[in-house]
Parts: sequence; C-alpha cells; structure tokens
Amino acid sequence: MSTPNHAIQLYRRCLRSIKLIRDYNQRATFFEYTRDGFRRRRHLHPDSREAHIAYQDALEQVKSMEYYQDMQATKLMEDKNKLPPNYFSKDTTSTDTSSIQTTPVSGKTQVVQWLLSQLPHMCKEDASEYAAQLHDLGFDSVAFIEEELIDDDLSFMKTAHRRVLMRQLSEIRAEKDSE
Repeated sequence: MSTPNHAIQLYRRCLRSIKLIRDYNQRATFFEYTRDGFRRRRHLHPDSREAHIAYQDALEQVKSMEYYQDMQATKLMEDKNKLPPNYFSKDTTSTDTSSIQTTPVSGKTQVVQWLLSQLPHMCKEDASEYAAQLHDLGFDSVAFIEEELIDDDLSFMKTAHRRVLMRQLSEIRAEKDSE
C-alpha cells in the first residue's frame, strides 16, 4: 500500500509536472485540481483501500499529464525539424531547404494528441481507443472532427468525456464562427 511518504513524493511529482504546462489557465486548473484532490484525501489511513485507490488514481493522472507533455514536446520537435537546419542559428544567410527532415505524423496520432489537449485528465489508453473509433468512423483528421463531429458519433465514449468534448467543440466552432 501507499505510505504517507509515497503520497508526498507523488504530490511533488504532480507539482513538477504541472510547472511544465505552458498555458497559465490550464496550469492553474491542474494545480487547483491536484491540491484539492490531495487535501480531500489527507485524512485517509495509509493502509486503507480508499488510500490505495486514491494513490493509484493520482498516479494515473500524473502519468497522463506526463504523456500529454511528452506529446507536446514531440510536436514541438517535429515542428522544429520542419524548419531549415540553420533556422535557430545567428547565421541565416543560407536559404537551402533541401535538407529539411520531416517526420510524418499519422492522422490517428494527431487525433490522440488533440483529444488529450481537449481532455487533459483523460488517460492515454482512452485517447488511443477513442482515436481508433473515430478513425473507423472516418474522422481521420482534427480539422474534419472540429467541423463535422456530432454527439451521436461519440456513443462509444464515456459519458463525462463525451460531454466535455462536445462543450470544447462548441467553443471551437463558436470561435471559428466569430472570425
């Protein structure tokens, strides 16, 4: 079972992971969520079943955050690799782009990354499963999902995930309409 020391280590790991989130609002949300979650469970006896379940849940959440951050870092590196090799150096006189290396990202991977960005608390297994389901339904790009996806297409999703995703899509569509 988890000891108080393990819980403190996990809390610190969560905070370190939260510090890496670039967006201020998202970082603040994660911080509040994490702090409140640990405070609500601080009274649990370390050997209790509830404490073990809470520890496993928190561990899954931090792994999900770390996975999301890895995906973001990978995306940044892929974007960086699409630039000319000397783009970040001071000498920018050369404009030879013949050696640009691109790493193709599959539509399913892009959908997984997008799902995790829209539902940051979702575990990567759910995101992968949802991306596969969406791909099977013909939604193989983020742009197509943002334009055409409706609630009926998401019957395979967990109810809470479906609700949050549809709310996010409504906001995305409203933002696009206002432009």
